[in-house]
Amino acid sequence: MESLHLLRDLLVIYGIGVAVVFVFQKLRQSAIVGYLVTGVLVGPRGFEWVSSSVEVEALAEIGVMLLLFSLGLEFSLQKLAKMSRVVIGTGSAQVIVCVALTVLLVGPLGIGWPQSLFWGFVMSLSSTAIVLKFLLERAEMDSVQGRVSLGILIFQDLCVVPMMVTLPVLSSSGDLLMPLIGALGKASLVVAGTLIGARYLFPHILNWMVSTRNKELFIISSMFLFFGTAWVISWFGLSLALGAFIAGLVLSESEYSHQIFADIRPFRDSLNSLFFISVGMLVDPGFVLSQIRLIGLLIVLVILGKSILVGGAVFFSKYPVRIAIIVGLGLAQVGEFSFILLKEGLKHSLVSDFWYQVLLSTSVATMILTPIAFTFSFQLAEKASLQRWIRRLQWRQGLPDIAEETSRLKDHLVICGYGTNGRNIARVLRRNGVPYVILEVNADTVRRERERGETIFFGDCTNPEVLTHAGIQSARAVVLAISDPFSVRTATRLARSLNPEGFIIIRTKYLADVDDLYDLGASEVVTEEFETSIEILTRILRIYRFPRNVIRDEVKQIRDERYEMFRDLHLPAQPDQGFGEFVRGQTENFKVTESSPALGKDIRTLGLRARTGASIVGVLRQGESFANPSAEFVIRADDTLVLLGSTQELENAVHYLEKEGLSDAGSSQARKTDS
Repeated sequence: MESLHLLRDLLVIYGIGVAVVFVFQKLRQSAIVGYLVTGVLVGPRGFEWVSSSVEVEALAEIGVMLLLFSLGLEFSLQKLAKMSRVVIGTGSAQVIVCVALTVLLVGPLGIGWPQSLFWGFVMSLSSTAIVLKFLLERAEMDSVQGRVSLGILIFQDLCVVPMMVTLPVLSSSGDLLMPLIGALGKASLVVAGTLIGARYLFPHILNWMVSTRNKELFIISSMFLFFGTAWVISWFGLSLALGAFIAGLVLSESEYSHQIFADIRPFRDSLNSLFFISVGMLVDPGFVLSQIRLIGLLIVLVILGKSILVGGAVFFSKYPVRIAIIVGLGLAQVGEFSFILLKEGLKHSLVSDFWYQVLLSTSVATMILTPIAFTFSFQLAEKASLQRWIRRLQWRQGLPDIAEETSRLKDHLVICGYGTNGRNIARVLRRNGVPYVILEVNADTVRRERERGETIFFGDCTNPEVLTHAGIQSARAVVLAISDPFSVRTATRLARSLNPEGFIIIRTKYLADVDDLYDLGASEVVTEEFETSIEILTRILRIYRFPRNVIRDEVKQIRDERYEMFRDLHLPAQPDQGFGEFVRGQTENFKVTESSPALGKDIRTLGLRARTGASIVGVLRQGESFANPSAEFVIRADDTLVLLGSTQELENAVHYLEKEGLSDAGSSQARKTDS
């Protein structure tokens, strides 16, 4: 009968959850917020629709373990090394200052320093799930603010482990320094021993399971390793959640980590929803109403305080003010791991029932307000009045002034962003003597490249003053090679207003951005999503021996129509019919058009071999093939010529057969010979 009660409760939870999350999705709110509200509605302090709360919390704890397990799977030492400045520098500064400030503020309330330190732990964490989901929905993960937010969140998530180890020590009486050192030392030994043992054991087990080619056996063995590691860690007095994280960390180095993550993700997501619902079930609506002023004050203090602390840490890490504002407001909530700490803190008497409800209600409210804060951050960052701050505060960056070095530039190129595309553009321009200026928001990159002699400056291309000092009014062109959609739109609008005649080239990831960018003033938009497809298509058509000029014309039409006709590309049927016998060595196909100088001429009069070195070894006409045509063979419109020769000879032949004619082909060849 108990199982039936649990089944009924799960039906109620998921049924109400589906309805609530659906409504919140329509309101553009996170699903996690919907889960929290669902828990408030069905919980014992709400409508009391759930009776088996203990069993639900047990399932929720497994969800937490799966969450930490997946976090360990996604954690990569290589990824951490690439983001070391943000993760270690900015992340640690934010956590340390937030904990210290919380201790100072909570102290006057009459709470002891161990409890105050616990409050600091809770307040220092932000919601990885909500922030990353919001960034993904806005296609901001590859933007500067996305990378900075991710780096800080990674550090916060890693801090959960030592925080949880510290909680039992904080709850004990007497001298805390030695017990704390002992607990951390014990945890380090246990974790190190588990990592070493599992690293040598797990790969062999997984290899054996994979060799059976049984997917179910692979999943079961992965879950066994996951639960087994968590149990071993807990046997030494550490938490199950810590054990789950260690298991994920070990398996992340395995070649099967991606498959394991894909297999456990459905279980993780479904049980994670139970975790957030169980948190919502702990919220007492009556208590919230009775303490609405206190909770409201804390909500304001948390959002305002964390915005300033996180934003300040980002700014003093040499990022622009705009990035600091977006990241600060984006990470101003209290995170899901804080709920885990709250439950552990209540268990160890580090927080009273009253303050537990206050902190829990405050945390839930800040998560609900996160989408609003994030949206507001972009609007605030774009305010013209804030742009002046960047100029005033730039002295803190310790970087040179752009205006002093760009005042004499004219007819140059402004490159915004020094990623892979920016580097390649600059390298070619430098080699060919074309003047350019680079704007980059990564201060370390600017310092490093300036030491190498690069013309690069620290500056945010969404700031009109920065663009002006980069000489955009006298520039011939601007290249926006950045990944942030918000910055791209703002910079495009500003660049067009400051230089109405300039050529603006933009790189974007998504086809959906193309029309908006053209409307904002872009001259050319290069879409990674479809340029890659065009390149693949071009190579495929060449494999099937389509004529080069036909491929070029089709690709040009795709770009001219802004990729709209890409899904409706029309190509001649059976392109390779009759060509198999001609394919000997290096060949090229050319389709004769009405404007070609070959039209109406016989092969002798055309004199292609004498002029270019390439020979016509075959012709395809209306499905009929002519191998080794005679010198009297007359070329007609829509004939496809099969050409044989070296790479240079074929290039000369194609150039000659196009409308430019022999003179251009000859001059082109002369230029190539001179170079």
